[in-house]
Amino acid sequence: MENNKTFTYRDSKNVEHTISLQKDDFTLNQLDTKLHDTKFKSKPTTFFKDAFRRFAKNKSSVAGGIILGTIVLFSIFVPIFNDHSLDLTNPYLAQQTKLAPKLFDTGTGFWDGTTTFKDIAIDFDWEAYQNDGTYQGKPAQTDNSTLSLEAIVGDISFSKVGEKKLSNNVQGYARGGYMSLSNPANVKEDSYVRSPRTEFYLDYYDYTVSCEIADSSQFEDYPYGADANYMLALHYRPNTSSDEFKTLILDEHLSGADSYSYTLSDYPVLKEGLGVADNGTINGYFAVHLEADPSKAISLLIKNVTFEAKDGALNVTDREKERMELTSANDANLTLFRAKQTNGNEKYAYVSNANLTVFQADYVTGSFRYDTYMAAFGDYNKVGMTIDNLRTYESNGWMTFDYPINDFAASKMTTDDQARFSAGAKLTEEGIIHCPLRIDEENPLIVRVVGAGSLRAASFGGVVSRYREYGYSEMPTFLFGTDNMGRDMFKLVFNGLRFSILLGICTTAINILIGLIWGAVSGYFGGWVDIVMERVCEILGGIPWVVVMTLILINKPDNFPTIIMVGIALCTTGWLGTAGLTRTQFYRFKDREYILAARTLGAKDGRLIFRHILPNAIGTLITSSVLMIPSVIFSEASLSYLKLVNGMQGFGSTLSENQAFMTTYPYLILFPSVVMALVMISFNLFGNGLRDAFNPSLKGGE
Repeated sequence: MENNKTFTYRDSKNVEHTISLQKDDFTLNQLDTKLHDTKFKSKPTTFFKDAFRRFAKNKSSVAGGIILGTIVLFSIFVPIFNDHSLDLTNPYLAQQTKLAPKLFDTGTGFWDGTTTFKDIAIDFDWEAYQNDGTYQGKPAQTDNSTLSLEAIVGDISFSKVGEKKLSNNVQGYARGGYMSLSNPANVKEDSYVRSPRTEFYLDYYDYTVSCEIADSSQFEDYPYGADANYMLALHYRPNTSSDEFKTLILDEHLSGADSYSYTLSDYPVLKEGLGVADNGTINGYFAVHLEADPSKAISLLIKNVTFEAKDGALNVTDREKERMELTSANDANLTLFRAKQTNGNEKYAYVSNANLTVFQADYVTGSFRYDTYMAAFGDYNKVGMTIDNLRTYESNGWMTFDYPINDFAASKMTTDDQARFSAGAKLTEEGIIHCPLRIDEENPLIVRVVGAGSLRAASFGGVVSRYREYGYSEMPTFLFGTDNMGRDMFKLVFNGLRFSILLGICTTAINILIGLIWGAVSGYFGGWVDIVMERVCEILGGIPWVVVMTLILINKPDNFPTIIMVGIALCTTGWLGTAGLTRTQFYRFKDREYILAARTLGAKDGRLIFRHILPNAIGTLITSSVLMIPSVIFSEASLSYLKLVNGMQGFGSTLSENQAFMTTYPYLILFPSVVMALVMISFNLFGNGLRDAFNPSLKGGE
């Protein structure tokens, strides 16, 4: 090229060519445009930032992480800040057992501390029902039920009269029915039912005894055997000087259902042997005798036995009418209940030498909502408080007394002193908030002094707030209710979960550390090292874990925490899964090109393991490690639930203690189970998100 205007070249045929370049041959296409490097549209990032970004895109994993974090925080802080006692030596826990869960105000109908009682026996107002057909009554106070009327929310829904029948039992809330007299097979002795002994004034009144026998075949559910022959008799003492009773057979060898009536004045034999001192009076009782049949079970249904005094020489007095009514058995249940209440006192009781019970008495049941908190913590009238109780309230700054309490002497107190002492007792501002005793114009302090002279003693009474008496400053609420020991289930669940999570995290960390080291060495070096290490794993894996757990717990030193021994047992073989997974990942990645390149450049084994192979396997390992935590928690819960491990306050012990109430108080199992389910699901979602986030093959991807 000459003067930068020409240049010469040869083509493929070796022909020389010369080209002349002129200024006009060029055109300037770029005039004012500035040349510079284009900036990156994305910012530089690190491995963990990129992993976090990918994790955040997985909404289900984020939700699982939030739920899991919330549960972990609850397990840490609920036992710290919840001041409800879990100490079984606390005497007030027994007063707050099995309270329903409460989150909303009472009466909302959902999670409001109320429970539904269905078909509760009602102490029914039978007189009101007979007069105008109205349904009135309250829950019957039986041996198994002491329900508070103030705690009933809303109205009671009654069953219909005649809808419910009571048999083989006697209760004060039932009415009507039959007296069932029965004899089993192979019994040779006749049985009987007899009325109370009573006086018959034969010279003054005409007496009638009536008896109605029912046909048991009309009842399909009658369980006491077939009808049998029976006899009706009057047993009487002929005069006051005689201790021996005579028998007047009114009807003999009867069978079937029928009604009978007898007028005693029709039997002159009853007056034979009476002297002047007897004044025309005999003492006797009516009896129904059931003839024994050893070949089969037999029975008799007695509808009623009625005694009636009619006008004779004198008009019948109200007292005599009442005495005859007490002797009668027009209501089978009421008759037998009256006998039960008087402990067999023959003045009122019908007695028998065989099985005598009530059959098909009517009773009414009710269904209603019941505020368990009002029943446990509401106000009540307390009596029997002492002067020392009042001194305690005064020393706490809750009460003041115009009458000097230190000058109190029951033996010297007059009625005026008692009134003055009561009127001068007042609550302070702090006492209005904290004092169990509530004193106001409607509820004054009651002072009672009993006895005489130096033996005079005083007691005090008044309206007392139960929840303050139990040490609460306000009506407590229990989010998950209370268990059968009165402990707060909300605190108990998360207190147990705290132990379980702590055990799970520590055990998992140890298992992962051992498993990573073991699996990395086995998978990286291979050969005879891998063979020996795998045989060790197979031997340990062949031993049942329950056996390992049992042997470790048997050899537990005295006073050594059970939770630590359980952790040791979980770590004995718990690392095998991680070791196997790590070994597999190392076999997968150790012969890749980038590993060979790093080894060629002089990378040591440690660098190859921790900088090249392990980061590529970390996603799968993280997932397995995260899922190991709920597995440990579940194992601990299963052991405690099955009572294979005792002395731990873990989550499983809570479930184990409450499993007996699964049908009667399902919330005692429901809430712990829901928390356990959330823990397991959240760990799974969280672990899946971490797996994708830490997978190096997805780095930079969406």
